[in-house]
Amino acid sequence: MSAPKSNKLTYEEAFSRLEEIVRKLESGEAGLDESLRLFEEGIKLSRICNERLNEAEARIEKLVRQADGEITREPFVIETEEDECDDELPF
Repeated sequence: MSAPKSNKLTYEEAFSRLEEIVRKLESGEAGLDESLRLFEEGIKLSRICNERLNEAEARIEKLVRQADGEITREPFVIETEEDECDDELPF
């Protein structure tokens, strides 16, 4: 896959390319100049992914409604399996 042309990439496209870059850098198959170019591209892709996640979080916050119909802004928190297990511990 070639370098991204703009910030118009979806999260999935940017993340997929970022994974490719990480694999290539970790394999050691790239020379110094290419490694630096890939690293710079990876930083840009990382920022794109972060922007897309922030946009998604903002959209989710807008959708949260109180029982009385009032819209409130609340952070979206994803529970992990660890969080769920903590509730089940007897001690």
